[in-house]
Amino acid sequence: MYNFEIIPQETPNVIRNCGKCKRNTEFYCSEKFRVNSNQKLVDVWVIYNCTHCEGTWNFPILSRVHVNNINSDLYHKFISNDKETIWRYAFQSKLLRKQCHEVNTNIRYELREEKIDLKSNNLTIRFYCKYELDLRIDKVLSEILGISRSNLKNWNLMR
Repeated sequence: MYNFEIIPQETPNVIRNCGKCKRNTEFYCSEKFRVNSNQKLVDVWVIYNCTHCEGTWNFPILSRVHVNNINSDLYHKFISNDKETIWRYAFQSKLLRKQCHEVNTNIRYELREEKIDLKSNNLTIRFYCKYELDLRIDKVLSEILGISRSNLKNWNLMR
């Protein structure tokens, strides 16, 4: 049995209209939250920057939520720009697609392999990633096995 952890090396970029550039352009995650409170109501965004002009776009996470309804540990992570929390939101492709023209999920990643010796004639491969990664499993398998995706399809493994 083999376990593979998929470790992203970057967050996905998004394509959306830039107010400064006046056109659709690519934005990258700044790895920072913007937290704004009006009395006891809180708004939280992940800040994205335009790759051309450094203009910003705020990806909404919470909108007009009473401060008592936010977990105190999570609120502290927002305030302190906790990288893991930011990445968790930056990988929510379905939500990002609702706000953007496109989400570029073709990102660099690392594979960390752990072989577990079990007495079996079957090959078992498990994948793990702590983020919602929009990644084709046939691409990862072809990389691990060192064969093309078309050859992998011919093996009839993908059922």
